[in-house]
Amino acid sequence: MIEKREIEVAGKTLPLYVTNTVIVGSGAAGLNCGEYVYRYYQEAGDPDPASRVVVVTSAVGAGTSNNSGSDKQTYYRLGVCGDTPDTPLEFAKTLTAGGCCHGDNALLEGENSLRAFYHLVENGVPFPHDSSGLFVGYKTDHDPRQRATSAGPWTSRLMVQKSLAQLRRFGVPLMGGYEVIAILTAGEGEAKRSVGVLAVEKAAADSETF
Repeated sequence: MIEKREIEVAGKTLPLYVTNTVIVGSGAAGLNCGEYVYRYYQEAGDPDPASRVVVVTSAVGAGTSNNSGSDKQTYYRLGVCGDTPDTPLEFAKTLTAGGCCHGDNALLEGENSLRAFYHLVENGVPFPHDSSGLFVGYKTDHDPRQRATSAGPWTSRLMVQKSLAQLRRFGVPLMGGYEVIAILTAGEGEAKRSVGVLAVEKAAADSETF
């Protein structure tokens, strides 16, 4: 469990939660990040890795990832099937071809694409594969490679559900009902760094004593 203290601000006693990493939001990306932070501290030998990270969210399960769907949600990753070879650099070139993505970010996405995809597979997201274990793909518009795959109309919901189940197994705190309103910083210039977040407990905000 994360450490809970109290702090006096303008004559009011407020709760202060102490941890190493605060993740804002409980969508697929935030929950996945929580898994990686937990595993980082676990592998580093921390005796209580669940105390090193907390997910703060307005409501668990209320985000777009868990509530959007279509006839077929597409998950896009580095090509692993077909007869056209693929590389992180070629992946980045495709992402930046429309002029709406920074090249360095696109290359990082390409380099970590399969790592992220197979993490979801190991979590239990049922992406389709053939009898030999090859995860099949299909071509999307203007893409020469079979980079796309799908677990159906609720692909992102499955990603949320599987990642959420993992965090609950790990015992990572999920603080629902909070609205993050500011990032707290210390220092100036190049030495400036984030040291916490300020969050409002939405239920308490409606009370007369808030």
